[in-house]
Amino acid sequence: MSNPHIEETSQKEAHLYEELRRALEDVPQGKEREQVMQRMIRQLKSANWRNGRLNGVKKYWRDARPVKLWIWIAAGALAPVVFFCLFIWASLSVE
Repeated sequence: MSNPHIEETSQKEAHLYEELRRALEDVPQGKEREQVMQRMIRQLKSANWRNGRLNGVKKYWRDARPVKLWIWIAAGALAPVVFFCLFIWASLSVE
């Protein structure tokens, strides 16, 4: 029994490594090749970090109940009103 998520991830990694190999074939040895390799590594790290963060958010919202959703909507709707009231209160107290 194999995990489809692991297989998909390994296919993505294989694709990324193949793309990295093709990109490095075009660049001659030396400083420029090292710069291209560092840029590709940064992109891969950034993509992995972003995917990790998004997976956490997706997992959180997958288990969300309607009450949690309504609380978030209400908080989002009330936040600008509260900030505006604070701004007015601060403006009046400064005068």
